[in-house]
Amino acid sequence: MKTYVVLAITGVVLLSASVAGAQSPQQTRSSDSDEHDQSEARSRAAIKAVLRSYEQALNAGDVQGVVKLYTDDAVVLPPNAPSAVGIDAVRATYTGIFQAIHINLTFEIAEVKVVSPDWAFLRSTSKGSITNLANGAKIPSSNHELFVLHKTHGRWKLARYSFSSVLPAA
Repeated sequence: MKTYVVLAITGVVLLSASVAGAQSPQQTRSSDSDEHDQSEARSRAAIKAVLRSYEQALNAGDVQGVVKLYTDDAVVLPPNAPSAVGIDAVRATYTGIFQAIHINLTFEIAEVKVVSPDWAFLRSTSKGSITNLANGAKIPSSNHELFVLHKTHGRWKLARYSFSSVLPAA
């Protein structure tokens, strides 16, 4: 009789352990999902910080501040102008821009999508004004932008950037 009781208790313990073990993968999946969500939230916050830094450097006319936000193989695709391919071309492009105009824009994020651990895109709009440094003329500016970001050395950086005006042609 004692043998049957011991076997019955052992069976209940094993059954309980089996049920607990069956729940463990689900808990692991939930834990993995939570970690993924937290990682993506950190990436989204870091990407938003890159855009804020870009806005500040752009409005300050800070070539080095802008360039440090780009990857070495970055491409800038401005409207009605040749693409700037590579960090040296990006630097030259912003040097020329800041010699010609003063920019005063505010960016609003429309969308951030993290598509892999190392790649993301950000879609935004910007509004403000551009001042021609040659004659002081100030004109309104309103654009939509698409940034492709790449995570390099643990930091999100701008890899591709394209924008166009949403204002009617003059």
